[in-house]
Amino acid sequence: MHMTLLERYRYYGELIVNFFRWDLQLHFFWGFVLTLCGVYWPLLLLSGLIVTVVKEALDVWSKGHWSWGDFWCGIGGCVLAFGFLLSVELLSWDEWRTLLRIYS
Repeated sequence: MHMTLLERYRYYGELIVNFFRWDLQLHFFWGFVLTLCGVYWPLLLLSGLIVTVVKEALDVWSKGHWSWGDFWCGIGGCVLAFGFLLSVELLSWDEWRTLLRIYS
């Protein structure tokens, strides 16, 4: 079967939306964006991780269950943002080690 570019685009778009629901995409987005804010203030580098864990803890308290999908998408956003910051050299491993010493 031969698909045009538009048909292929729609097919993959539907596949992604069916696999990654909108709420999972939102968790990924917030984990990514909050971690990227660490460029402006280094203490925010862990904000995506912290917000993801706190949000899921509040879900356990309010809804009575932990959503692993939300958790892993939020963590995935944090990891991808961290990798991006390292790859474009906006963050170095030395800065990251210093930041971890501040938190511990």
